[in-house]
Amino acid sequence: MNQPDLAQAVPASAAAVDTSLLTASSDAIDRIGLDIFLAAVESTRGYVTRVLNQHALHGEIDAAMQQIRVVAWRRAESFDATRGSFGHYAQGIAAKVVLATRREAAIQCERFTAEFDTDRPAAGGDPLDLLVHRFEQRRRIAWVRETVSERDWTIAIELMLTDEARADVAERIGVSPRTIRTARENIAAAVWTANTALRLADRGYPNTRQSAIECIPETDGLRAIALFQPAMMRDAAAVARITGLSKHRVHSRIAHVRKLLTLAARILDGESI
Repeated sequence: MNQPDLAQAVPASAAAVDTSLLTASSDAIDRIGLDIFLAAVESTRGYVTRVLNQHALHGEIDAAMQQIRVVAWRRAESFDATRGSFGHYAQGIAAKVVLATRREAAIQCERFTAEFDTDRPAAGGDPLDLLVHRFEQRRRIAWVRETVSERDWTIAIELMLTDEARADVAERIGVSPRTIRTARENIAAAVWTANTALRLADRGYPNTRQSAIECIPETDGLRAIALFQPAMMRDAAAVARITGLSKHRVHSRIAHVRKLLTLAARILDGESI
C-alpha cells in the first residue's frame, strides 16, 4: 500500500512528533490507513485541551498530544476493528495520557500527599535539630488548621489515622468520595502554601502580593486564579472564561485561593501562632 507523503499528511500541530517513528513501516497502520490514523489522533485535541486547561496545565497540551500519537502508533497492532472505530480507540489512549499527565503534575505539586512531617532529622542525630524540627512541624500544622474548614480538617485527621483508607473514612463520617478528594486537595494546597510562606519568611522576604502569590501551588489552577486582582476575583464567570477552568468549581477555588493568600500574607507578615 502506498502511504501519503508524511510531511503533508501530518498536521502542523504535530511537528514535534518523532518522524522516524511515524515513517517506519507498519502493517497495522497500513490496515488502518495513515489518513484515518492521523485524523483520529488529532480529533482528541479538543478533549486534551479542555481537560488540561481546566487543571491549569496549558503548557502540557503539545507534549500530551505527542505522547498520544506515539502510544497510538505503537499500539496500532492491538486495534480490533470489530470492537469500534480507531477514533474511539484513540480517545481511550488520550484519556489515559491525560490522566497520567495530571497525576505527574499533581505529584510534582505534592497534591496527593498532605505531608506535614518533612525534612525529619535522621535518628540518632542532634537532639536540638529534632527539637527545631518539631517546632517547625507544629507551626505548619497550626497554620493549616487555621486555614481549612472544620470538615476538611476532620477528614484529614481521619485519613491520617487510617493510613488513607478513603472508602472507610467516607462511610464512617457519611460523606462522598468527591468530598474526601476535595478535602485532601484543600489540605495539600494549604500545606504547600504554609511551607513555602514559612521558608520565604525565614529568608526575610517582604509581605507583598507577589510574594504571597509565589506561595500558592500551581495545581488545579490555584496560582492562575491568584494572579487576578482582588476586584477581578469577584467576577467568577470572567475568571472561568479567561483561565479555562471549570465553571462548576471556580467559585470554590476562588474562595480557597483567598484563604491561601491570607495565610501566606499572615506568615510573611511575621505573625506567630
